Amino acid sequence: MRNIFKITAILALVIGFISCDNYLDVNDSIDNKNLNQLTPENLMVGAQALNAETFTDRLNRVGNWMGVAWSGNYLAFNDAYGLESRYQFSSTFYDDVWNDIYRYTANLSTIENYNDNNNWNNHKAAAKILKAFYLQYIVDLYGNAPYSEIHQGTNNLFPKYDDAEDVYKNLINLTDEAIQLIDNNTNAQTFSSSDITFGGDMTKWKQFAQTVKLRLLVRLVLKAETDSSLLTYVNSKFVELNGAQFLTENVTINPGYANTDDRQNPFWEAYGATPANVPTDRGRQTGPSEFAFNLLNDSNDPRINRLWKPNTANSNTFSGTQQGGTGNSASIGDGILTDAASDLPIMLASESYFLQAEAVQRNYLTNGSTAQNLFNQGITASFNHLGANGGAAYITAINNDVNLGYAGGNPIEAILTQKWIALTSVSGAELWIEYNRTGFPSNLPLPNNITDPNIPVRLLYPASEYSGNSGNVINQTRPDAFTSKIFWDVN
Repeated sequence: MRNIFKITAILALVIGFISCDNYLDVNDSIDNKNLNQLTPENLMVGAQALNAETFTDRLNRVGNWMGVAWSGNYLAFNDAYGLESRYQFSSTFYDDVWNDIYRYTANLSTIENYNDNNNWNNHKAAAKILKAFYLQYIVDLYGNAPYSEIHQGTNNLFPKYDDAEDVYKNLINLTDEAIQLIDNNTNAQTFSSSDITFGGDMTKWKQFAQTVKLRLLVRLVLKAETDSSLLTYVNSKFVELNGAQFLTENVTINPGYANTDDRQNPFWEAYGATPANVPTDRGRQTGPSEFAFNLLNDSNDPRINRLWKPNTANSNTFSGTQQGGTGNSASIGDGILTDAASDLPIMLASESYFLQAEAVQRNYLTNGSTAQNLFNQGITASFNHLGANGGAAYITAINNDVNLGYAGGNPIEAILTQKWIALTSVSGAELWIEYNRTGFPSNLPLPNNITDPNIPVRLLYPASEYSGNSGNVINQTRPDAFTSKIFWDVN
């Protein structure tokens, strides 16, 4: 795996000695650190922050494009998002998604497997939850992948590929193990100074674990309808979630972001501005797709002006642009790009509510609330996250809308389409993945001048695998990106 599994032990050491205070100081030297200082406490900040950077940048970017939420500013950048707009899938197209997820989750495995005379169960529970959260994207975007033999360093340089469904079940097991550690934990090491997610609040970590478990199970429900064995498994795991407490607030991290060089929130650093307030090129070339703009504009959705803003100074109007087309799109709005020191969102409360709404609507989950109430809470949470006004009026106005409203005829379509809106620019990978799973939002268009028959269904295995793990990787070519579906994709 391009030496990923050779260097993870070294990376674990490097990340492990970076404290919460100096995590973002790239000039700090670790040469004077002793190996006996390496503990889960040392590892935890880097493990949270580096995985989050991959999530918010590369996963978010490819997902927002393939999920048709983003387009380009083609007047300022003639070939904005050129690779994406031409679907130039290859073994090097977003290959860092695979490489970085495996690299940085190695630190979570180190925490998970750490043993000494101290009780690190709080740290281990958090590591298991995050590991399940991030490795789910490996399966959702690639299918079969190494799992049972990963993160063994030089003890196993060529990990085998496991069946994607088996990996999913193992990730669900990780969330169960984390919940058990939290429920049965006594006298554990304090987990607060290194917890840049919840500040050591294990009740919130448990809610996170149960929400990740819920997402894994929801992803399986359509496949389970065609597979009796899987259906039995899914039903049994949903029973365990009846009465569970799920996330009611955003999951965010912040190791000490500030508006100085090398310390900015990584999403702001990519799409906002430099410390000298110079807009970044990537931010200037990113705006709403024509589909995204019309979906919100046609329904008078107040969130449109928090998700997007005009490129032209002193202008109050903008429009979307067809992917791969022409024109001047808007830029990412102030509801997403707040400031350089802001928390970095990893999972939104709105996603939690929409996951619950779908599970209840499909009769898999009973949690004391109706699907419609959870649907409304998801929209409300989205408005709150973006700082938009008028959520209650909007819910009433779109109630009978055929695509957007719960009473419009297809509640599942409404749930998935509202989730698509809520997660735009934050959890872009979910837009693409959920579209492939469900077909919603319906009628997503292809980029201009594309001759491929459909939106891609996966990423291709990276070049690093063909050079470093050639005995195990599955051979693929570009057409596989459009035809080789992930196991849960029966759409």
